[in-house]
Amino acid sequence: MAEVVSRTESLCPHCLRRVPAERVAVGDELFLRRSCPEHGEVEPVLLWRNRTIPYSLWSRPGDPSALPPPDPPGDCPRLCGICAGHRQSTCSAIVEITARCDLRCPVCFAASGPAAGPDPDLAGLERLLGRTFARAGNCPLQLSGGEPTLRDDLPLIVRRAHEIGFDHVQVNTNGLRLGRDPEFARALADAGVTDFFLQFDGVSDDVFRRLRGAPLLDLKLGALERCRELQVGVILVPTLVKGVNDAQIGELIEFAKAWMPVVKGIHFQPQAWLGRYPHSPRNNDRVLIPDILEAIERQTGGEIETGNFIPPG
Repeated sequence: MAEVVSRTESLCPHCLRRVPAERVAVGDELFLRRSCPEHGEVEPVLLWRNRTIPYSLWSRPGDPSALPPPDPPGDCPRLCGICAGHRQSTCSAIVEITARCDLRCPVCFAASGPAAGPDPDLAGLERLLGRTFARAGNCPLQLSGGEPTLRDDLPLIVRRAHEIGFDHVQVNTNGLRLGRDPEFARALADAGVTDFFLQFDGVSDDVFRRLRGAPLLDLKLGALERCRELQVGVILVPTLVKGVNDAQIGELIEFAKAWMPVVKGIHFQPQAWLGRYPHSPRNNDRVLIPDILEAIERQTGGEIETGNFIPPG
């Protein structure tokens, strides 16, 4: 029997019209249910499963309709951002400095590739970084893309970000140039890069072939070795795809432990269903937060338990 847990707003996936939505519990699963005046009932989207890890503890409290209107007013959720309606602040600012990439990953949420347009110039980036700092303050900054290391002036951008006032400047990268170009990696370290947010999907090349289109493990290991030499920290970032690398979660944790202290942590990212992906999403394809938590506990033999994780405040 379906139970309405809360009401919110969403978008029609066909026309992007703003529509009312409900979070509906059916057994141990939670779905987002919505209907569009033009396109009718949309297939419910699976949000959560497993009542032993309560959804209520892992969601922000309150019903958006009961909150004060955004200040300044905006078209929520189409122009989603920092607003009173969602009581958020910037925990990490992401600035995309290129749309180019030297890979063409089948699961890229940005659909990046080698045929992208020109990069924003340095002067424009400095203005953007200045506005970001004025609005968000001295929060962690991530330089992202595309693949940021394709920009030869990336060390200069890192320096400029520090001069503007950012203490923590992270580079989001696939790591290929770090492994191939030791002088460029050293230039980034000398410029003050704080750490690298390193795409690292698994501990075997079959995973990289499936998700990145090439056997990249040796290049990734080379990038890690370079960071260890330069004493620059790394966050491993696996994109989790069901049936591809979700069985390697425990092995990735063991791998990270073996590479301490250069590896500072792991940021598991379930596949995003936007950008470039092989087919339209199905609920059975989704890797959800409770799936990851349970896999961590099971695949580490209970060394890390689901209860060790703290839900958002």
